[in-house]
Amino acid sequence: MFKQNILFQTVVIFFFAPLLSVFAFTAVTEQIAIPYEIVTINDPETEKLILGELSEAPEMFEIVADGPFSFAVEIRALPGSHVSGFAEPQFSGIIIKQKETRGVAEVARLKATDSEWSEARDKTTGLAYLAGPSYFEQFEPGTYRIEISTPENIGKYMLMFGSKSDEAGYFKTLGSIKAVYAFYGLGTLAMFSSPYIHYPIGIFVLIILIAGTWFWQRQTKKYA
Repeated sequence: MFKQNILFQTVVIFFFAPLLSVFAFTAVTEQIAIPYEIVTINDPETEKLILGELSEAPEMFEIVADGPFSFAVEIRALPGSHVSGFAEPQFSGIIIKQKETRGVAEVARLKATDSEWSEARDKTTGLAYLAGPSYFEQFEPGTYRIEISTPENIGKYMLMFGSKSDEAGYFKTLGSIKAVYAFYGLGTLAMFSSPYIHYPIGIFVLIILIAGTWFWQRQTKKYA
């Protein structure tokens, strides 16, 4: 009996360990009420997915850093989101830094035409997306802004900030996954295609089967 308990606990830990190592992230839906309103990004090094939609105006995000930090960003688009007249999505970005005196200095341009917009699949949501231009650099302290736009400034896009895994708990990440699925226009039931959901369900079923087998064997030996 002691050996069976040890075996049961080992199996549970073996299957739950990968789940705990799944990278979590926070999804934020940005609804810009006023055109050209600036949205502040806190903790830019930690992964967060911005869910945005251009409505006839660019959208601007700002990072204010008191110390050096790693700046990582990738523009993403929903599959099939390209506009008529273009074979690929047209989301582009420009990164600027505010000068200490006056004005701004351009840091980099993320041109839509420089990306192949290849299809990828998010490891947490399980959803496909088109990977657009990306940028990674070590930045000095200061105020930085990134503007997202298209020629017509229309359409949904996603902006992945940061390169470090978020330490959000399971249920907080679950809420973020739900937000992403809603952004895609998918219902709650579709979320079962996410590894973050169907993997724990599979583990739970496996645990029930192992426990049932152990109980059946115990009962069989008891009455043998």
